[in-house]
Amino acid sequence: MPYKILKKKEIGSNGILFEIVLDTPSIAKKAHAGNFIIIRINEKGERIPLTIADYDREIGTITIVFQVVGKSTKLLSFIEVGDKILDVVGPLGNNIHIQKFHYPIVIIGGGVGIAPCYLQVKELKEAGNKIICILGARNKE
Repeated sequence: MPYKILKKKEIGSNGILFEIVLDTPSIAKKAHAGNFIIIRINEKGERIPLTIADYDREIGTITIVFQVVGKSTKLLSFIEVGDKILDVVGPLGNNIHIQKFHYPIVIIGGGVGIAPCYLQVKELKEAGNKIICILGARNKE
């Protein structure tokens, strides 16, 4: 079953970092911080594992962030809103441990590694935790 791209945004101005929102109600319903998906753009495409950066259970979407590093991610960067991805499998992987801790939690991320931090912070904050984020990037974009 093909999965429709609902939103696409270039992050920064160098043409290598993108955010995509996919219509995936069954995956969004089960997704948690720490999960990932595997996508295949078309029948000849390779399988690409990507971290789930966010989800919206009510709308039925997941958000992924990726960096163009090879042929398949380059092809993914050319896909536009309304286009479809052939396969999306997930959620896969292990959820992070969520509970109310009695001390502040520090989340550290850099570059593309910032994307999964958001979902971790979101779920830990919902559990009543105080969060400190340390984020690094090459530039403000």
